Amino acid sequence: MKIYSEIATVISNKKIADNIYEAFLFSPKISKSSHPGQFINILPSYDWNNVMRRPMSIASQSDDTISIIYKIFGDGTQLMSEWEKDDKVDIIGPLGNQWFDYEDKYPILIGGGVGIAPILNLHNHLLNNGIVHSLICGARTRDEHFLDHHPEKNIFISTDMDDYGMKGNVIDALETILGDISSSVKIFACGPHGMLKGIYDYSIKNNYNCQLALETIMACGIGICQGCTIEKKCLENSHTYRNKYALACIDGPVFNIEELTDAF
Repeated sequence: MKIYSEIATVISNKKIADNIYEAFLFSPKISKSSHPGQFINILPSYDWNNVMRRPMSIASQSDDTISIIYKIFGDGTQLMSEWEKDDKVDIIGPLGNQWFDYEDKYPILIGGGVGIAPILNLHNHLLNNGIVHSLICGARTRDEHFLDHHPEKNIFISTDMDDYGMKGNVIDALETILGDISSSVKIFACGPHGMLKGIYDYSIKNNYNCQLALETIMACGIGICQGCTIEKKCLENSHTYRNKYALACIDGPVFNIEELTDAF
C-alpha cells in the first residue's frame, strides 16, 4: 500500500452536532487509494509547533474527496475547527489497515462519539455493495447526535442521558436489535475505550465475532515512534516484542478481538 503526503484543500468545514465537526477535503491521491477503516495524519496548521500530528479516521472517500468527523479536544482540533473553504492542509495517508470479512455473517456496526467516522465509512461501503446490515450510533446526549433514528432502515440511535432514539448505551441497543436478527452476526465497532471494552467483554461472553477499531494516541502514524503499542494475545514461548505487541498505526487500527488482551 502506498502512503501519500498531500496538500489537501478544504471544501467545507462545519459544526454538525454539539462540539462535533465535519470537514470535506479535496485529496485525490488519498481518496483514490483509501479504504473504510483507514485514517490520515493531519498537520492542523502550518505554524503548528507540536511534534505530533492529529490522526483522524476517514469518514468517506469519493470523487477525489475525503471527509473526517472530529470533536474539539485540544489545541490541534481547535485549529481544525477554524479551517475555512480553500484553506490548505498538510495530510499523510491512507494509514493503517481496513475493516475485513464483513460478508460471511450479518454485520452489526456500532459507533460511539466521533468513533462513528470509520463506522459510517463502512456503513456506506456496505450500502453501496448491497450488503444488508444494522447500524447503531451511540452518544451521551441528544445534542451529540447528527444522525436520525430510523429503525425501518436498520439505523438505531442510542442515547445515554436523554430519551432520544433508544434510551441507554450501545450494548442496550445491541441486545434489543439482536432479538430481531435470525442469522449469525458479526460486530464492527469504534468509539471511546469504555465502550470498546464493554463490546469486547460482551462479544467474548456471547461468542460473537467482533472487530474493533482502536482509538489511541499516535504520533508518527507509520510505526517508527512505537507510541501506539497494543498488547496482543500470543502463544506460550513466543513473547518476542512483535509477537506480544502490535502497533495500532500499522497493524491496526482494526483488530479482531481474538488478537487482543483485555488490556487494550
